[in-house]
Amino acid sequence: MKKEAKYIATVSLGVMGAGFLATIPVASTVWGDFLQGGFEAGVVGGLADWFAVSALFRHPMGIPIPHTALLPKNREKITNALVSTVQNELLSKETIRARLQQIRFLERGLELAESHLDSEALHKGLSALAKQALSAIDLEKLTPLLADEISKALQDVDTSRLVRALVDTVKDGGYDGKTFDFVLDKVEAWAFKSETRDQLGAMALKAFEGLQSNGFMAFAVNAFIGMVNEEKIGGIIQNFLLSYIEQMRMKQHPRREAVLSFIRNELNKLERNPKLLAELESLKTKLPDMFEMDAKLSALLVRLKARAEEFVDQPDFVPVHVVPILRNVLASVKENEALLQRGEIWVQEQIASYLEKNHSKIGQLVKENLDKFDNEKLTQLMEDKIGKDLQWIRVNGAICGFIIGLGLAGLKMLF
Repeated sequence: MKKEAKYIATVSLGVMGAGFLATIPVASTVWGDFLQGGFEAGVVGGLADWFAVSALFRHPMGIPIPHTALLPKNREKITNALVSTVQNELLSKETIRARLQQIRFLERGLELAESHLDSEALHKGLSALAKQALSAIDLEKLTPLLADEISKALQDVDTSRLVRALVDTVKDGGYDGKTFDFVLDKVEAWAFKSETRDQLGAMALKAFEGLQSNGFMAFAVNAFIGMVNEEKIGGIIQNFLLSYIEQMRMKQHPRREAVLSFIRNELNKLERNPKLLAELESLKTKLPDMFEMDAKLSALLVRLKARAEEFVDQPDFVPVHVVPILRNVLASVKENEALLQRGEIWVQEQIASYLEKNHSKIGQLVKENLDKFDNEKLTQLMEDKIGKDLQWIRVNGAICGFIIGLGLAGLKMLF
């Protein structure tokens, strides 16, 4: 309570008392009696209001007069009334909900976030968050999980479609013709050798010698064998092979096209070859073990994590790589009115739901804070807040009593 107000109230009562005492000697005079009536009423009014104000907080003069010390005696009622007023009137669910609907939470949040994108503190926080996220990755748990998912993905591959895709790639890229040319190159290189010529000649002579024939045929065969040797007959066969290979190299040659057509037909049959498909299905289950999937995947993840940590640790990681992404995301959200509206509705629904569940805690909070004060502390607190106005009630009581007393004394003198 302000000492000045209390001092003025006391002075006003003292003035009235002093005036009453001062007018006693001259009470027999007209003006003395008139003034004494005013000061007497002022003393009564001041004392009455002093009693009323004091009775709110304590027993006047320590005397336990009934219906005094109203605040301490009725503390529970006052507390409950205050809690009910705050919870059900001042901060009712409807009042808070109506006020919340006027606030654009998401829009303000986006503006606040955008205004802090260049903040050094935000950059440090995002960098620390990224490092923390990377360090929290448990590669020992992640590796078998990824390996298992890769294995499942391999098993889900349609083998027939895979074969068809490979065959189409081979044909579309002309790899059948390129492979055929490669084989021709190797055959030509083999056929061109002198050793090959001699081997072919020896094989041909043995074949002729093994012929079972009689009469003129036997005579003709023996005569032919006597005319040629391994080198000559081998050279004939060699020249034939080289000539045939050269024909096979020629684009659009009937023999080449016949061979390629046969190859392509056989390739088209592969997707329906049950034996091949069964082998590929078996191979799919063996691939992870064949390539040591777990070990290689673990090493890969370790390298990726190390590279990621180095990348995140760079000074320009957040301002150059993260902030532009966040800025674009915020801009796209702000430009999308429909999305922004749905977001606002969602945020307000969440707040309203939280309010619905926790509204009673407003009253509990008020009660808990009031219960922290004992009667003396609560009385002192209220006197500090409203005591000045209450003391002016005492001043007004003394002044009003004085004026009313003068009026009554005047009426008494008139009648």
